Amino acid sequence: MAHAARTGEPANLPLGRQRPSLAAVRRWVRLELTGEETDAVDDVLLVVNELVSNAYRYTSEPSFLRVVVEQHKIRVEIEHDSAARPPLRKVSRPQRGYGLVLVARLSDRWGVDRVGVGTVVWADLPRET
Repeated sequence: MAHAARTGEPANLPLGRQRPSLAAVRRWVRLELTGEETDAVDDVLLVVNELVSNAYRYTSEPSFLRVVVEQHKIRVEIEHDSAARPPLRKVSRPQRGYGLVLVARLSDRWGVDRVGVGTVVWADLPRET
């Protein structure tokens, strides 16, 4: 089986109403990133954990998790049915809300795009080559 890291093609993990185990999601991502540098994979796993958690916390049904390995970056995307944009809270002393701050710190870039009636939250992480 070819993985995203070897093919450069997007790898899609279908999600749905029933929240998957985050450990299972991380195993899938780790498998897709076979051959990538350990530090880069660890950062991607943290970002995936936050984006998947937020998608299930704030939307009714995430559609998929996508991982794409490009020449200089690893892109992670979560598509979901909500039109709401996730808030990036200021880090003064919040009880919650560190997740997107973590995503912003680990990523070169991250953002939110409208797709049809839904939303894609994405993050580009540096790829160690």
